[in-house]
Amino acid sequence: MPQYYHQYKIQLLQNSVNSIVEDSKFYNIDELEERLYFLSKKQNVAIVLTNNKGYVMFGKNENHIRNKYTRNIPMYNQLKEYNISAVIKLKNSNELYHLDIVMPLQTIDEVNTVLRNIMPFIIVSAFLIALLGAYIYSKTITKPLIEIIDKEREEEKKRKEFIATISHELKTPITIISGQLEGMIYNIGKYKDRETYLRKSYDSTQDLKALVDEMMEVSKGEILGKDLKFEVINFSDLLKNLANRQSYLIEDKNQNLIYEVQENLSIKADKEKITKAINNLVNNAIKYSPKNQNIIIRAYKSKASKTVVLEVENTGITIEEKYLKEVFNPFFRVEKSRNRKTGGSGLGLYIVSQILKSHDLYYKIESKKNSVVFTIYF
Repeated sequence: MPQYYHQYKIQLLQNSVNSIVEDSKFYNIDELEERLYFLSKKQNVAIVLTNNKGYVMFGKNENHIRNKYTRNIPMYNQLKEYNISAVIKLKNSNELYHLDIVMPLQTIDEVNTVLRNIMPFIIVSAFLIALLGAYIYSKTITKPLIEIIDKEREEEKKRKEFIATISHELKTPITIISGQLEGMIYNIGKYKDRETYLRKSYDSTQDLKALVDEMMEVSKGEILGKDLKFEVINFSDLLKNLANRQSYLIEDKNQNLIYEVQENLSIKADKEKITKAINNLVNNAIKYSPKNQNIIIRAYKSKASKTVVLEVENTGITIEEKYLKEVFNPFFRVEKSRNRKTGGSGLGLYIVSQILKSHDLYYKIESKKNSVVFTIYF
């Protein structure tokens, strides 16, 4: 930097002197002195202008003063200077003038010394700024990208698990149907009773159809999860219609429906999807409760939060604490035998959770001493 700055200052002075020499033929002595005055102030130089007889026309005889006082000063203590000389000819004059300029270079070296002294602080500051910049970059750009990548990986993992589970779920009824049909074709043993096993095969195809329908519902929900049509719904009427729709299943298991719903409750939601979710809840409660138990549908407006609360409770059954969070996973069933007579495919509550999440609704499931309660806050 000092070397570059030396060259820059010397070149700047040289250009200024060349300009004065070139323009001097248009100046008289007063105009020249004015130009030299501004040059000395602007570039911090000592200027001496003399005529042919050595008489000083402008400035002080710096050379005489320097020669007088510096001869006794050691060389290493003498100031560093740059000297430049030129001959000037003014207009309307045949006389030649001599221009001597001295530019001190010591200040440039002082700047260099100061820079070296503050360099550690500059390096530390640059390092701290770099750390801060890296931290901000990681927070604003890198971390969100990592989160997106991790989320994609998690979703891909879930998709693979979902497909693997679907394959397993489809394989069971297909194997049953295939075995029964093969036995009937070759009239093997008990399969000679074709009427009985045709009916069983038919029942298995119905189970298979129901499973495919539920998987299609899941697929549709995942694809159109954000395609919601919100509207104000008379929630009391909706629950009444759903309860009536499930009355046959309740009577078939000799269960008791306890219906506690306030009148004129209203919510804002996608009617088709919310109907599907609540229908699955009620159907789940009926399906997993033993005979002669209670199915409780309770809805009311909370005075504290002014939200509409729905509770679907079924008695005669409990769920272990460790399984409560897993019941929303696809194909999960507490009953490990996965017997279709004692439950569904395990997609019911998964579909419910996806619909409620798409509505940004808070929900929870609790296991009491002799019942399970599912609660939704609208």
